[in-house]
Amino acid sequence: MSIFETDIWRIGIVKVPVEDVIACDICDICDIHWIKEEDTFKFLADPFGLYRDNKLYVFAEAYDYRDRHGRIEVLILDQQLSLIDRKIVLEKPWHLSYPMLIEDQGLVYMLPEAYKSGETSLYKAVEFPFHWEKVSSFSFPEVAIDPTVLFYNDLWWMFYTPVREGLSRQSVLSVAWSESLAGTWHSHSLNPVRISPSSARPGGNAVITSQGIILPTQDCSLTYGGGLTFLNIIELTPDQFEARITGQFNKGSIFGEYNQGVHTLSKAGPYSLIDGKKILRQPVRRFLIDMRYQIHGIF
Repeated sequence: MSIFETDIWRIGIVKVPVEDVIACDICDICDIHWIKEEDTFKFLADPFGLYRDNKLYVFAEAYDYRDRHGRIEVLILDQQLSLIDRKIVLEKPWHLSYPMLIEDQGLVYMLPEAYKSGETSLYKAVEFPFHWEKVSSFSFPEVAIDPTVLFYNDLWWMFYTPVREGLSRQSVLSVAWSESLAGTWHSHSLNPVRISPSSARPGGNAVITSQGIILPTQDCSLTYGGGLTFLNIIELTPDQFEARITGQFNKGSIFGEYNQGVHTLSKAGPYSLIDGKKILRQPVRRFLIDMRYQIHGIF
């Protein structure tokens, strides 16, 4: 992306389970409900959700270019997908995104990306969905970008991109495992298990299917978040990792002007959540926003 281009994201709710989206690869045959666009130079992205009590809870990164800062918001929708409520649920002095949701023993946890804080932190819902507290016992050996957690074969697994310089943030996949969510995490012996700009950085929930584990990964070969590639993990143990590409998520005409990227596919009960990207090319307005940040920015 050039200095005169601005990525703007928008969240869509696909009215089929994520397994069906993975199986068909394309959204033209799906019914998508798009969340209302944000104000100028703001966007919602990285949606993760839960469906309970006939309500859809969508957690997302809420980003504002004016301070270059992301917060985590929840949007609550009814059965007709009408917005009931919306609030910021997690805000820190650093940027937050990718609010990965985890359910364990009746509790709900959130593992957002917060690499600018210098650590990977887990939060527990003490009053779902609005109030969260940090789990002090959680300790992860690396700072993780887009951490994606899955319980599989009696172990907890985390797929993530380690924080490194440059384009490696878009092209490296590492894995860690633990016997409990808040326990001791161990780096996989083969890390990094994959290096590829088209199929390494996680892009949503890992899903267990008849083919094995399917991990959506970001295709950043042409542009950041340009698309999703489905990575089929066919062998996963603390000492072994084998994966192959099984397909891509193809953006159809139903994406409209937000057809220049998609970098998250996640599950939410009978629904799937996605985000689409459009690129604004407004050099004068982008210049003014950047100047405002340089002069008044606090983050």
